[in-house]
Amino acid sequence: MQNIARTEEPIAVIPASESQPARPNILFIVSDDHGWGDLPSNWDKTEVRLPTLEALAAQGVRFPNYHTVPLCGPSRACMFTGQYSSENGMWRGPGQQPLGSPGYRGIKRDVKMLSEHLSESGYKTGAFGKWHMGSLEGEVPNDRGFDEFRGFLRGAHPYWIKAGRSNFMHNRQPDRTSQGHATELFTDWAEKFIRTNATNGDPFFCYVAYNAVHGPLRVDKSKPASAPEAWINKALDRGVSFLRSDYVAILEHMDHNIGRLVALLDKLDVAENTLIVFVSDNGGCTMDENAAGGRFPGNNGPLRGGKASTYQGGLNVPLLINWQSRLPQGMISNDQVMHCDLFATLLDAATISVPETNGKNPVRGVSLIPHMRSAGKETIADRTMIFELWGNIGLRKGDYKVWSNIGRDHSPDWNALVAELEHTDLSLFDLSQDIAEENDLRTERPEVYDSLKTELIEHFSNINAEYPGVGISDAPQKETTRSPKKVATPEPQRRSPEQFFQNRDRNADRVITLEEFIGTPEGRNVPALTKRFKAIDANSDGKLLLDELKKQRK
Repeated sequence: MQNIARTEEPIAVIPASESQPARPNILFIVSDDHGWGDLPSNWDKTEVRLPTLEALAAQGVRFPNYHTVPLCGPSRACMFTGQYSSENGMWRGPGQQPLGSPGYRGIKRDVKMLSEHLSESGYKTGAFGKWHMGSLEGEVPNDRGFDEFRGFLRGAHPYWIKAGRSNFMHNRQPDRTSQGHATELFTDWAEKFIRTNATNGDPFFCYVAYNAVHGPLRVDKSKPASAPEAWINKALDRGVSFLRSDYVAILEHMDHNIGRLVALLDKLDVAENTLIVFVSDNGGCTMDENAAGGRFPGNNGPLRGGKASTYQGGLNVPLLINWQSRLPQGMISNDQVMHCDLFATLLDAATISVPETNGKNPVRGVSLIPHMRSAGKETIADRTMIFELWGNIGLRKGDYKVWSNIGRDHSPDWNALVAELEHTDLSLFDLSQDIAEENDLRTERPEVYDSLKTELIEHFSNINAEYPGVGISDAPQKETTRSPKKVATPEPQRRSPEQFFQNRDRNADRVITLEEFIGTPEGRNVPALTKRFKAIDANSDGKLLLDELKKQRK
């Protein structure tokens, strides 16, 4: 497929020496809903112009085959924990359910985050922008290793900020005074943090999470724009459509502000010892009906799907890594890498040992430092990459990928999800020949299909879903504006066959019909569910009894 990756001859990397500082500063920048196709060096058909990011790519390493989980909160949690979202507890975006409740969504308290590792090793840590990894006590940035936080806790926020009329926070307290454009405010705060710590000679971890290019964005002339007018006019003047103008302007305005941070590193003479990572959290939103995240004109290039989909358009997003004194310039790696690798890579760069486990599940990420320093001669070992978002499942290994949407009724009850998977026909794609995921090869490559499906089932069968602690607080937890209280919680209960049966038996007549078993057909794999129903229905009478379901679960 043209434009998926271009090759260039990388400039030889400068070997590390004892005279070079051992621990770099880290500038970790995350964009929001920024699709693969809106990085010009990925996809030359985009009209977006991002000179700062293109310069970082030309002077560093670009990964066209970087994969993530396709939603904001889970994606960030994977980058900060080195684990799949099915393992670290953030199986969807963070919720308001109390810790310990069956529907709790949040990073497990026995899982140590990247920021905590860096803080404990002596880094000064600052987070600026969107958090979206929890707003309850014990979940906010200052509870998770950050010395300083300025930004907002949840998933979305307007770009134009008025004093006293935003959800911005400064550390644990509401920010009542800030005003201006969110992109510029986040950059201002990051600049101040970098300047202070570079001047003091302290190694710093500066996490800048822009909400660009997440909605709200103008796609209708009756709505206000989110980008500054001057940037919209720049886009319109060179022929960008009105539909895309606000979207393009937001990205280009973000790129300009990233340029401010890069220039400051040069000015402070710390650029050579600063590792810069730029990545998007998930694929771009699309204008399709019922598109997740709202209907916005994202560009995922030739890839199918977008945000909230485990098709490649939701998973495959921009990643650039730049470290002037330590990494090649102009390297394009086609090795398959993923979100968990950023956890391992940044720990490795900071000379912190990468743990084998985090909490009660394995660390899945590997450091990309050896691969990059060798200019790609040291390859990333073949491995399986697994992605799940409320039953939208993908597994990629090499060129092959299995995919299905089995519905939202199972996450995070992984036993129930496994039972559903066992009787579901997945799709099999060869991404080397079919990047748009249009040709199902399940019947043509049965040995590949069976192997990948087995791996998928084994993964979800072996997840340790326990949360630490015992007991549960009687009062719901609130968004925190103070130091966290210690809250003890029980292990969430997995759904039993009896619970599954009760949920499906809508009329309480002690049998489950096919219609009850399928539930709401919209978004569900009805043929696969029908096939599973028939497999469980041992006497073929069109009704499932609890005993039949129990036998199937054994």
